[in-house]
Amino acid sequence: MIFLKGLYVVAIAVALIFLVIVGVETFYPAPQYPDSFFIVLPLGAAFAVVGTFIRRRLDIFGAGLILGGIGTMIFALTPYDLDNILRFAGIAATLAVLLFVGYKVFLSLKRS
Repeated sequence: MIFLKGLYVVAIAVALIFLVIVGVETFYPAPQYPDSFFIVLPLGAAFAVVGTFIRRRLDIFGAGLILGGIGTMIFALTPYDLDNILRFAGIAATLAVLLFVGYKVFLSLKRS
């Protein structure tokens, strides 16, 4: 059962990442990718933060949103032609979200 839950969390995360990728490519054609960077990164951060707060009630769904949000943020930072300043800011934002999520998730487990 634990394996099935873990697999389900990964499936939610992967589906969320692909949903964002296809959504961006649908509404923002490839030449405008740097513009879509400003949409994808905050969207991923929002998924991760929301997942952190709903994780207490809906453990599997929250974990899937957290992983999917972090994966989405990483996707936003992958273009090779992205300006180094934007890449630096994006990595800093991703690290901030990771620290926040880790603090909320793992400290709440330690307290329980």
